[in-house]
Amino acid sequence: MFYDPLTIWSFTTFSTLLIAGVLLVSWVMWPGESALGYWGIAFVVTTMSLAGLAARGVVPAFISVELSNAALLLAWGLGWNGFRAFDRRRPVILLPAVLIGVWLAICQLPALRDDAVPRMWAMLAFTSLLVLLSIRELYRRRADGLVARWLAIGLLSLHLCALLARPSLLLFGLTTIDVEGNILRDPGLIVYAFELVAFQLLMAFCVIGLVRERRERQFEEAALIDDLTGLLNRRGFLTRTRDAVAAGGPVAVLALDLDRFKTINDVYGHAAGDDVLRLFARVLRDNLRGTDIVGRLGGEEFGVVLPGAETAVAREIAERIRIAFRHSGEELPMRETRLSASIGIATGHLPTLVPGEALAALQEQADMALYAAKQGGRDRVMLHAAGDRGAERPGGGLGAAVASRPES
Repeated sequence: MFYDPLTIWSFTTFSTLLIAGVLLVSWVMWPGESALGYWGIAFVVTTMSLAGLAARGVVPAFISVELSNAALLLAWGLGWNGFRAFDRRRPVILLPAVLIGVWLAICQLPALRDDAVPRMWAMLAFTSLLVLLSIRELYRRRADGLVARWLAIGLLSLHLCALLARPSLLLFGLTTIDVEGNILRDPGLIVYAFELVAFQLLMAFCVIGLVRERRERQFEEAALIDDLTGLLNRRGFLTRTRDAVAAGGPVAVLALDLDRFKTINDVYGHAAGDDVLRLFARVLRDNLRGTDIVGRLGGEEFGVVLPGAETAVAREIAERIRIAFRHSGEELPMRETRLSASIGIATGHLPTLVPGEALAALQEQADMALYAAKQGGRDRVMLHAAGDRGAERPGGGLGAAVASRPES
């Protein structure tokens, strides 16, 4: 049974144009996601390429063969750069431009100009390279755990297999190509055309899914961040600490409180108080390890969890924070007010079965030590002692719902 190539490629071209429209509309809705723009334009260019291929025999061979396939290479180059744009990486223009230039140059050779088979092998090599680069680009940032990323990798891999299967059809005589490059016999034409449409449709869903999945994750993470300091809020802090200590092991907990913060607000205003909070948040970020978890629990109260830290390490970090904050006050226009913080420490070894309960106990102990530091004169680091009792400490801080302290 024979199929009309013009009918099939016209259908494929129209489908590609619709998919391009969906991507470009999505780009208009999310203008900051340039990956949608790259892929939308890539499908527009693919539409032009397919139109040229469908018009083979109607338009000059230079347009239907050389320029149409060059447009296809440009489309794959845009798709590759679309994945780079998604991961906030700079576009690479040189490689697609070189491939297009090489393609146009070799098409002037008599061996390729007069024979469609070597042209097909050359295009297969160039296209496969760009597909492999796209797969590699997606795989580079696999640690983000986006489901759509793995779906796109799988889809590109399947499409690469389909591209490589086309020469196999020729080798086994299941399809033929004449000197003009037209596919003459079923099943090559119909299978290749519908595979292309299915790939483009699913790839468009994957690209949109990548953008949407990441944006949803960003919104979820934003709900865990304190707007003023950029640190985790109480909810985010408790969530991250539970995840961090799930395996058990040694851990240290720090409860931190800014001294005389109410006085700063009363004398200099709440704007100055906000500056102090932001400054303290910066001091915390500058003096903690990459694995440490820090959050603002409310007001001038902060919490830190140091996974894997013993008592000596925790005390060293706490002292470094205290001293750095005291010296950082020189940056603010409050010369007569010395900034300081009190810090309570509790350390222990969490069991592997119920680490959450043990961590909650350490948080209570760190809060008691903080209260002792406040009562002892402020601007100091106190380590929780075995004899400390929870009744001596008003409720609040790390171990309970945030509550107001006596005058800080």
